[in-house]
Order: sequence, then C-alpha cells, then structure tokens
Amino acid sequence: MKNRRKSPCGQSLVETALVLPLLLILLGGGYWFYRNLSLSSSAESASHAQMLRAGRRLAGIEPRLSGTIHPGDNVAHIEAHNDPLIGEVPLFRGLAGRTTASADVSLGKEPVGAFLDLPSHALRRKAGGAVDCWGKETPSGSTVRRTVQGILLTGVLR
Repeated sequence: MKNRRKSPCGQSLVETALVLPLLLILLGGGYWFYRNLSLSSSAESASHAQMLRAGRRLAGIEPRLSGTIHPGDNVAHIEAHNDPLIGEVPLFRGLAGRTTASADVSLGKEPVGAFLDLPSHALRRKAGGAVDCWGKETPSGSTVRRTVQGILLTGVLR
C-alpha cells in the first residue's frame, strides 16, 4: 500500500515571492558595499601616490590617478601640497615639512532598474608624510647642505 501525500499547490510559489525580494536586496547591498570598498581603497592608493610625487617635487599625474579610481569625468579630484617647517627648526628655514594629499570621490546614484537606484558614494581619503628625502636635487637638501657647510666652515675658522 503506497502512501501518497498531497503537497500544497502554491507553497513554493509563495516562498519564492517572499524570498526573492530579500535576496535581491542582499545582492544589491553587497554590490554597493563592494563598490564603496573598491572606491575607498583606490582613492587611498591615489592619495598616497600623489603625496609621494608632490613631496619629491615630481610632475603631477592627477588625471591618470583619477582615471584609476573611476573612468568618468568629474568623479575624483586629487590635490597635494607641502607644508614648510618655518619656525620649527631655526637654522633650517624653508625646509620641506609634511606633504599632504587628498582624494575626493563623489559618484552619484547608480540606476539599477526601473524603480531602484543604489545610494551615491561620497568619500575623502587623505595621506600625509614627510616625503622630501633631502637629496641633492631637492630644495631642502640644498638648504641642509649649505647650512651644514656654513657651520663646518665657521668651526674651521675658529
């Protein structure tokens, strides 16, 4: 004797209708989170690269760096500047101090479908450090060299 059990006719359809929107929301949120993480790490890498180039007084490559973050126009803005050590070290006026660079990324809402837009991305990443290595070609290097030579010559003349 076979025991046949009747399954509910529409249960799987109802379960699919309830679970599918949740699954789509999870996938969309995962995509947005990955996109934000990717933009954040790219912006941080670009700000470090610009900080090193600006600190060593090399030509800026801001358009190329912003293209590595996102290929769209007006999405990423990268800038850097050197803060001198004026007043902090009396004998070595005009030395390059701390170099700071920042990358600003603002990406608008991304349309996913007819009724859904993912939230926008707006982030700022900064990098700072003492980059000028005081080599022969740098202004800080020539200032240090002249000051040390002056101190040595003054000591020899005594």
